[in-house]
Amino acid sequence: MPKKVEFDTEGVTITIPDQKRKINVRKLGLGQLDSMPSFQGGFRPARLVVNFELYDEDQPDAYLVEFEQPFELIVRYTKADLQRAAREGTSLALGFWDGSAWVRFTPEKHGFRLQPDADPEKGGFGVVSIARWGDPPVCWGN
Repeated sequence: MPKKVEFDTEGVTITIPDQKRKINVRKLGLGQLDSMPSFQGGFRPARLVVNFELYDEDQPDAYLVEFEQPFELIVRYTKADLQRAAREGTSLALGFWDGSAWVRFTPEKHGFRLQPDADPEKGGFGVVSIARWGDPPVCWGN
């Protein structure tokens, strides 16, 4: 049975399909956006959302980076996120900090898609599928 972890304050849901190990999720500090140079890697960060790591429950001090089955990350976006991207004449995008540059989640590599609410003016969710994860911060931007 898949494991589902929700961070309500951040509007984040992580769903982990069955794996060989018992995997859990730990929320980490976000850090400061100004310490992560903007617009490297073709992504302009705007709003940090969440930072987390996945770990084996039998070895909680060692975080995991590879998974037999990709996990799903769902991140809420707001009307303000949409408006910011529209003002800049770009599409809303979700990215992560790889330690030296921002990387945009893409449909090709991560199955990235936007899933609007019933009233798209209110916001919606970004959905990605992740097979490798090194616990970077996740950010809305364009």
